[in-house]
Amino acid sequence: MYGVEVASVPLAIETSYEGHLYGVAGSSGGYAETVFRHAAKTLFGKVIEGHLEFKTIRNSDFREVALEVEGKTLLKFALCYGFQNLQNIVRRVKMRKCDYHFVEIMACPSGCMNGGGQVKPKPGQSPKELIKTLETIYLENVMVADPFKNSLVKSLYDEWLEPPGSEKAKKHVHTKYYPVVKSITAQLHNW
Repeated sequence: MYGVEVASVPLAIETSYEGHLYGVAGSSGGYAETVFRHAAKTLFGKVIEGHLEFKTIRNSDFREVALEVEGKTLLKFALCYGFQNLQNIVRRVKMRKCDYHFVEIMACPSGCMNGGGQVKPKPGQSPKELIKTLETIYLENVMVADPFKNSLVKSLYDEWLEPPGSEKAKKHVHTKYYPVVKSITAQLHNW
């Protein structure tokens, strides 16, 4: 759809029963922010309000945030985008020198805003300019909401799933890692 301004296209359906689009901060889903806030509150009784300040470490694709109380680091999270940064994190984990409690990893540089299926820069526009513009637009009309205070999720648990962490909830909404077993046929095909 060339020449169409996405922001001008009307919504086909209401995005929630209140008519708002809710989300979490961050162009790659904001999971690190959500988990950080929840961990700070649950583990240390610290409520984190407002924007989280991620500190750039090596480059804009490697940032970290920490919860410090009385000079002691209680939580340390990182955002790691792009294969080079990902390889550095994996190397640190293997050497047991990674001091992060949580790392949000995306293979694409700049996270999801720079994936292969994303918008391409206009002629004369640099990819960095496009990413900055997209990040601004992406968060422009999104009302940041605490997923733990979402009335729809609460009613889902109250009326069907039972308490979070219950066997029924684990069965229907939890997942875990399952290694992919390579078949002999697939191995023969590659040689």
